[in-house]
Amino acid sequence: MTLDEDGELVPGLAASVETPDPTTYVFTLHEGLTFSDGSPLTATNVKNSLEYYADPANGSTLIAGLQDIASITADSDTQVTVTLEAPNNAFLEFLAVPTAAIVPDASLNADTPNIVGAGPFEIEEQNEGVGMTLAKFDGFYDAADVALDEIDVAYYPDGDARANALVSGDVDMIDYVTWENFDRVGSTDGVELAAQPGPFQYVQFNATDGPFADPLVREAVAYAINRDNALTAAFQSHGEPLEGVVTSDDPALEGLGDELWSYDPDRAKELLAEAGYPDGFSATLLATSQYTFLQDTALSVQQDLQAVGIDVTLDAPDWSGRLEKGAAGDYDLAVSGDVGIVTNPIYLLSFVQGPDNFNRSFGYANEEIAAALTDGLRATDDETRAAAYEEAFDLVATDVPFASIDTRDQAWAYSDDVEGFTNLPGFHTFFSGYTLANTSIER
Repeated sequence: MTLDEDGELVPGLAASVETPDPTTYVFTLHEGLTFSDGSPLTATNVKNSLEYYADPANGSTLIAGLQDIASITADSDTQVTVTLEAPNNAFLEFLAVPTAAIVPDASLNADTPNIVGAGPFEIEEQNEGVGMTLAKFDGFYDAADVALDEIDVAYYPDGDARANALVSGDVDMIDYVTWENFDRVGSTDGVELAAQPGPFQYVQFNATDGPFADPLVREAVAYAINRDNALTAAFQSHGEPLEGVVTSDDPALEGLGDELWSYDPDRAKELLAEAGYPDGFSATLLATSQYTFLQDTALSVQQDLQAVGIDVTLDAPDWSGRLEKGAAGDYDLAVSGDVGIVTNPIYLLSFVQGPDNFNRSFGYANEEIAAALTDGLRATDDETRAAAYEEAFDLVATDVPFASIDTRDQAWAYSDDVEGFTNLPGFHTFFSGYTLANTSIER
């Protein structure tokens, strides 16, 4: 599967997909598919790639979407049937995630560099730390509609340097425009800034012991946060305050989960008193010195929490130190940012179950929320799906696996000579490279 220029799910290597029942998917591949090394791409490659990604032992980020696979059969060279153990209404979206790429069998291991694919471009040259050159792949199923013969990619690790390269005309396009450069880049003649809301920022907790093991205290934090101030401090207001969870554009979920908490310091103080902390307490807030936006978010949160009686000391190691402390639970609370691998609310499952990691509240688990999210994933009608997610979000509101702060805008920018490129909406902004297949340039 892939995403079109509007971010909508469409067949990719598959010419078509049929779902005769809620647990069966029949994919018919385009005729004559080949990998960029010239070898044929058949239904057997699809079977082997998906089975590899579905195996938890291989550490795939796709496991939440592929764990329901019961069987995969290669019916012919161009047809493959996937049968699920239970309905999964996010399954096809997981197949559009770039890490679900179908690759040669020889690449299905932890040691082989995975550079052979079947997309619109192939890697012609790589210079580590400098850049790479991509060349149009004539074996791509839609090669006739790919306008660019070559893409030269240059690495600019500094945001200001990237912006300068575009403004000066050294490059035609940049990704990840830093927020302090939005206004400068966006006001430059001959340059277009394309921004979309993407990742979200939040407070995570050490839920193993101490004050933040109490959901009342976590809820107090959620009410104490001035989200408008945090958004201004970290992103120059390039984003949106977030008082709940990010959900997809599914009409059945409209309005669900949007308003779980608000900025209400008086309510925060009431909750702290109810939890046995009428005079507050002291805590350490983990941030990082390496990423300014996370540090600025932490400073804003620190101010908000001190206003309700939580005396916060910042701990801001470099990024590697932040990862180490986060994974070990060496903090009371922390600021973090994340993005769903899919827009389906099942992305929230990683926040309420599974092994601890640096990006989720340490020691936190809630099987009721996990069960409600899973019920929403299994639902085959809008009413059932909406009811399941409403139950999940109601539980999130009071048990608070994390306290949302804001979403931030992610931007690409490019010369007016560039046509056809789209910054995809929401979490899919990181998959916008798909639309380079539709991109052209006029000098």
